Parts: sequence; structure tokens; C-alpha cells
Amino acid sequence: MRTTPVIMAVPAAVLLLLLAGCVPGNEPTFVSSDPPTSRPTATGTPSPSATPVDSATPITIDCNVLITPQEMIDYNANFTLKSDYSPAPGSLGDQAVAAKGLACAWVNGTSGELIEVSAADLPEAEYTAKMNELVTTSNPVPTFGVEGYFRADGGTGVAQAGTGRFWIAAISPAFFEPGDAAPLMKAAIAALG
Repeated sequence: MRTTPVIMAVPAAVLLLLLAGCVPGNEPTFVSSDPPTSRPTATGTPSPSATPVDSATPITIDCNVLITPQEMIDYNANFTLKSDYSPAPGSLGDQAVAAKGLACAWVNGTSGELIEVSAADLPEAEYTAKMNELVTTSNPVPTFGVEGYFRADGGTGVAQAGTGRFWIAAISPAFFEPGDAAPLMKAAIAALG
């Protein structure tokens, strides 16, 4: 019976030691020989840039070949090529550029909505991984004439396709269903051969 108080006292002492680190004012102090720098405060979840794919084959066509001006006029004459476009870090376009691909955008002159289209010629392992990922994260569609997928993501339609070699993505709030993206996906697929 005398060992019971001792056994109970040990966990209590350990608990007190652990809680001592939680007392305000006991934060650790770090000493650095580097001069102080100001750090930007994050406002939301940061998107890491895509990891470069060194073994990818570069895509050498430009946006006006991926989807010609006439193809965009036929789709919707209110969209024009956005020459100063740069894909957001971590976006599908950023992933395509990291794989030596191409990312383009067209802007609606009335609403300001974007249509973003990107393409990459991925090495076999990366291509297979991308297609396998789409099987579990998107809905298969026959609309694009190749292995195609579509999902609505917070009011934005995301269309992706694989040709057996090229991975193509088209993203826009103007895409409500796969058929909305189909003319542009088919144009990009044809341009890539």
C-alpha cells in the first residue's frame, strides 16, 4: 500500500514538468548571428511551386498555335490572349511549365474571366502517375476524343486529358460541363499532334 502514493506522485511530477513549458513567458529564445529580416505574413495556404521535371521533352509551340486566334474566335470572340499571363504557383499551368511545357490564358473582355490552357510532354512514369491520379480525383468523360476527365472545383471547371504522351489541362469558370471545354481541348490536342 505504501507504493501507491509514490507511483501516483511520479506521473504527477512528469505532468507538472510537461506543463511548465506551456506557461506564457517561457518561450524559447533563439540566438542568431544573422541580421534580423522581416518576414512576410502568410494570408492563406501557400501553394508551393511545381517541381521541375528534368527528363520532360520541351514543348516548342506558342499559345497562338496551341489554340489559334480563329479557334478562340469560333469558341467565343470575347476572349483574347493574355500576353502577360503567368500561372499561379502550384497550379496545373505551373506544373506544365515545370515539365518544360506551355501555359496560356485568354481573358474575357467583358467579365474578366480567364480560360487557362496548359500542356506538357511528360516522361512515361510522370504521365502514368498523372493519369492514375485523375482516375481517383476527377470524373472520366469521353468528350475530348482521348482519355479525358472533368470536375467542377468551387465554380471552376477543370478539364484534363491524356493523349498517351501529352497531358493537357483547361481551367475556367466558363466551363460548367465537359462540353464547354471540349472545343478548346480538341484544338490543343490537335495542335500537339
